[in-house]
Formats: sequence, C-alpha cells, structure tokens
Amino acid sequence: MDYVTRGVCGQEGCREKRYYLDNGLWFCRRGHLQEGVQVEADPDDFGTQGKTHRVRKEKAETSRKTYRGRWASTLYLQAYQLILWKQCHVLVKDHGFPEQFEGVVRDLWALRLRGFSMRINETTDDDDDEPQIFSSQTTPAGSENDSADESGFRPETHILQWPRLLDSVGLCYLAAVLMRIPICVVDLHRLIIRQDIPYIRAMRSIPQEMGEKLPPEFVARLEINNMPKPERMHRGFIELGAFYSRRFGITLPPLNAPLVLYRHIKRMAVPIDVYETAKTLQGILGITFEYPTRIRGNGRKEALNLPEVQAIVLIILATKLLFPFDHLKRNPATSKEPATQTVNWQVWMQAQRQFSNHEQTGGQIGKEQLMHITDHDALGMNFSEIDQYLDWYEKDWLHNVKTSNPIAEMFPTSRPTAGNQTNPNADPVPTVGTDTDEALSALLQAVMADLKPASTDPSSKALRPGSWYARYRWESQLPETARAFYELGAQLASITLTTLVRAVSVAEWRVAKFLLNQRRDKYMMEWAMEEEEDDVDDLDEQFSDLEV
Repeated sequence: MDYVTRGVCGQEGCREKRYYLDNGLWFCRRGHLQEGVQVEADPDDFGTQGKTHRVRKEKAETSRKTYRGRWASTLYLQAYQLILWKQCHVLVKDHGFPEQFEGVVRDLWALRLRGFSMRINETTDDDDDEPQIFSSQTTPAGSENDSADESGFRPETHILQWPRLLDSVGLCYLAAVLMRIPICVVDLHRLIIRQDIPYIRAMRSIPQEMGEKLPPEFVARLEINNMPKPERMHRGFIELGAFYSRRFGITLPPLNAPLVLYRHIKRMAVPIDVYETAKTLQGILGITFEYPTRIRGNGRKEALNLPEVQAIVLIILATKLLFPFDHLKRNPATSKEPATQTVNWQVWMQAQRQFSNHEQTGGQIGKEQLMHITDHDALGMNFSEIDQYLDWYEKDWLHNVKTSNPIAEMFPTSRPTAGNQTNPNADPVPTVGTDTDEALSALLQAVMADLKPASTDPSSKALRPGSWYARYRWESQLPETARAFYELGAQLASITLTTLVRAVSVAEWRVAKFLLNQRRDKYMMEWAMEEEEDDVDDLDEQFSDLEV
C-alpha cells in the first residue's frame, strides 16, 4: 500500500504522518478518517472539458422616458383635465358653488377639446418621432395672431395653441359668469395665493407616473412657480371669453351687478346709501356691465371697460359725492337726502387695518403672506411662525421622495407628528370662512357705530353734499384717507392703484361732460324760448300797425 507523508494526524493524540487513499477518502496509517474528499481522475475522460450552455433571455421592450408627438399631446390634455376637475371639485365642495357648476365647466372644456381632437387624431405614428413645435411665449395683447383658428393653430403658423394653466381658472370664471354667480377675479386670485385650488406647482396634483412621461415643454406649462398678476388674469379671462364668443357663439351675460355692488360696499364698509347713488351714476355714464369682446392697446387705458372695475369706480364716485374725504362741513337741505350722515375716515382706516391683520392673530401667518415672506421677514419670526413656514414649505415645495438611506432616516426633515399634535387646553381653531365673517362683522360694527348725523340747512348759502368735489388725476395727489380707500378699491378690482386712479378720473370727466351738456341744453332751451317770445312780441306789434 502506498503512503503519502503529510502533517501530524492529531486525532485522539495520534502522531501519525503517513496517509493512504481509499475510495476517495484519506485515512492515516492508524485508520483515522481525514476531512476532505479526493476523486481519482478517470483515464477514459482524459482531455475532455465542460460545455457552456447560455440561456437566451427574452428581450425586454424598451420604452421612452417621455412621450412625444400624439402620445404626449393626449397625456398633456388628460393631465390638464385632471387639474381642471380638481379645481372645480374644491370650488363645489369647499366654497359653496352649486353642483351644476362642474357640468358647465365640463361643457366648456368639451368645446375647447374640439380644436385639439383633429390635431391628435390625424397625427400618424411616424410623426411621433419628430419634435413638435410648442408655444412657450405669449403674444402681446392686441396682436392679430393672438387667437387660434378652428383647427387649434395660430393663423399663418404651425404652432399649436395649447391651453394654459391660467385658462383652467378662466373656465371656472366663465362658468360662474354664465351661472350668474357673483364671483370676482379677486376671489380666484385669493384662492390661488392661499393654494386652495391647484395652480402653483400643479404637477403635484397629477400622479407621478403621468408627470414622468410628459416632455419638458409640457411640464413647463404646468410647473408654474410664480404668482399670476391680477391684471394678467383679467386679460386672460377676457381673451378666453372672446374665444368662446367668436368660435362657438357663446355670449357672456353682464356682470351680476347688484350682488357684486353689495359685496364690495359691505367689504369697503360704507353706508348702503352709496348703492342708490351708484345706480344713478351708472345711468349717467351709460355703464351696462357687459364684458368686452377684446382688450386693445394699453390695459391701463382700457380698464374702465372691465365690468368689475366699473363697479368699483361707481362706488368710489358715489362715496366721494356723499361722504367726501375732506373736512368741509356740508349740510343737506332735508333729512330725506342720502347724505344725512358723515363718516369718520380715521376710524374707518383703523378698522380696515385691524381687518387686514385678523389672520395673523395667535402667532399665525396668513396663507396669503406665506408666498411673500423674505429673508428680512424671517429674522423677526418667532419659533411658532418659523415652524409654520417650514411646514408649509415642506408640504407645497418639497418632493415626496422616500430614501432608503438608514443614516438619512436618523435626521428627518419634517416633524412626524406635526399634523397630529394637539393641545387639549387650546381653543378650537375656527374655519377660514367663519373667521373672515366675524372679522367683517366687527369691521362694519366699528365703522357704522361711529356714523354721525349731518345737520340740515335749507338756506341757499349752505354747502351741499357734492359741492367742492375733489378730483385726483395722479396717485401723488391722493390724501391719506383717499389713498387708503383707493388702495382697497384697487385690491377688490384686481388692478393697480395707478390704473384705478386713471379709471376714476376718466369717469369723473365723463360725468362732468354730461353735466356740462345738460346745462348747455337747458341754456339753449331757455334761449330758444326767449327768442320765441321776442318774435311773438314783434308779430303783435306788426299786427297792431295794420289798418283794417
């Protein structure tokens, strides 16, 4: 038997170093089995090598990261429609709009889709590989190529006019106008600022899988990070209404002036006598509250054509006639005249200031101010306001991306129980609508309680209400009280203060022209009557000279 010399066996104190192989197992000379198996090579298999077998995998279908062409267009319209539905749902469920409102918006959107159905359906699959031309800039107002034709394209171009995100809010506005709902641009602008309806970063309102398939040019139309200007909203809504009027023959009804005037008079905290005077001025100025079919030229010059601006202008004119901002004493002739009371404008300013700050009570920041906070404002915040701002920023501006890094989970960026922490001793937080209504009631009570009756004076030498009427042609001419009143009116009309001052000045010029023409007609009528009487006297003299 052949032995192979190795190291010491070591089993049970065995010091044997010689080993032999038996049936592929190693044993020491004393018979101790060693670890390991050795298989002897078969002489018949000499020179053979293993064969390689490759399993053919099924070829996975490769898909694009983003759609192009027809698929991208269809996906964009579907995402846009989802955002539009969410906006309508919020208005109906949370803000008291009627249930039929959603149906009217759906019908308007169905009409708008007609312009894109031909473009989408006639696109072949070969066109999907070609880049499509998109409009990333808006044309200036008043240009002839601003509107699309019936096929959805701009005239004399190959650019398809896709719906803007502002048009979704415009559809809600048009539906409210058609249903005679007294909603204004300032209401929709406030909802956008408070982020009650999807607009800012609207991509968060659609599923992530849908957003990942949209091409960048479509994402840019939905991922809006800045606030829309109110005057731009006015222009966009008028353009959208003109499109439906020109394309489908839909005529918008006039503004629901009685309810809108009542809302603004209540918010501006002026006596209800202003309403009757405003209706009288409406007849003098020939205002019909009809929506214009187009805005031409400078929007500042055309602002008086907007129905909502017309309502504010009438309220300002009536207020200046009945309750002027100066300190001159004016006496009505009788107690039945509307200007039998005087407004303390200093008390009015203080009450309006308290109403504007009612959302900041309790160490909270109003939603309308969160978007306008700067680094200087952050230096003066307390801990509660900083927590509120960071919670809002995380909710509306950070992506909900979950990481699997265990170290990152040890340092969370948010407060896990921020939404569940409640203080049992704290007072219940009122809703936004209830809080606003209570603050508005307090505003009206503070102003109306300080109204003082004006003494009557039937003598002809007394100053009457409306005399020494002050006209302000420029913003710099406004006194303190008038500036505060004008600023509130500009806010409700969704225009700038400069634009409102110009609109009021134009309306005052038209009223002055009407009064001048009225005096001229009266003078000409009296002059004609005097001439007629002189002619009759001459005729009598001629008849007296006749000899019969």
